[in-house]
Amino acid sequence: MYIHSFLTIFSIMIGAIFVALFVFANEQRKGAMKALMILALVTTVALFALNITGLIGYTDYRLQAPDSPKSIILGLNPFVHEVYFSTMEYLSIPGPIWATMITWLIWHYKEQIFTNTAIKNSMRVLVGLAVSYAIVIAFSGIVPTRLEAVH
Repeated sequence: MYIHSFLTIFSIMIGAIFVALFVFANEQRKGAMKALMILALVTTVALFALNITGLIGYTDYRLQAPDSPKSIILGLNPFVHEVYFSTMEYLSIPGPIWATMITWLIWHYKEQIFTNTAIKNSMRVLVGLAVSYAIVIAFSGIVPTRLEAVH
């Protein structure tokens, strides 16, 4: 689960770099487009890896044993599991698809992203929403995980 946690933070940090590039970079900045293309690809791979490590790691969580993390959390506070963890599990599904779409748009439009205001603003909105979405999903996973760890 350490890899899963690392990938979560890594993805949010890359998203913040994305936002910074869209806000501060322009077509005259040397290497801005290449950096954006590489960041998009790395983010997409990281999000697919994040979902895969989540599937592997949460197999133990889902066990019906009395000492499994799910049983402990349900015993302490069922609301935390039902609302936070279940929400996170379902909300995380479109993340890699969303990242793939952003990556495709970046690779497709390339330099037009910085020269065409409509494309640049659309990308800002997509990336901004994606980062906000990722923070909400991360929060939904952190709350029950920390609750179980404190127990």
